[in-house]
Amino acid sequence: MSGDGDTPAARLKARRLACENTRFNVYFDHVIDANGTEVPNYLVVAPHSRRDDLLTGIAVVAVWDGNVVLLRSYRHAVEEMVLEAARGFIDAGETPAQAALRELKEETGLVCPPEALVPLGTCLPEAGLIRARVALFVATACQPSGEERDTEEFGLGDRVVLPQAEVRALLARMALEDVTTTLALHRYFILCDSAGLPA
Repeated sequence: MSGDGDTPAARLKARRLACENTRFNVYFDHVIDANGTEVPNYLVVAPHSRRDDLLTGIAVVAVWDGNVVLLRSYRHAVEEMVLEAARGFIDAGETPAQAALRELKEETGLVCPPEALVPLGTCLPEAGLIRARVALFVATACQPSGEERDTEEFGLGDRVVLPQAEVRALLARMALEDVTTTLALHRYFILCDSAGLPA
């Protein structure tokens, strides 16, 4: 763990595996900072990914005939339906772009030519808890794949097609709560407005 430059912001004294599943390890870390403040059970959720850059997942905003395609999905942790971009894990051997195109097809039923997939940088979804980065994309030239969506995934809900003006209004009203979706949409609209990215 590091802060500014090479000076460690905190030192790991011990790590205890609390639990795990097929995707994540959950640890209790005993840490101490430069001021001597100790936390004996700092909670860290770490995906099984071994990438040095911590890229674990992707989120991809789909644009189809000028409209934005999002998903209305049930998220058990908050017990609510959440409007969000297609998302998923990066599988072993996949690049983030390949994962984005795969998840786009599986979750929305849309496909996009690789050259129309625009990277929107990365984000830390919850840096105080989750040891992972998410790569953000917009798929700017989506078309139906001709195949059924993967509706078996737990919580995956309906596809929602929204005019871009309505999505901008949702952002302006601060009505979208999913962090990766909101950030990806903001970055996409910045590119549209400043760089003439096709809508």
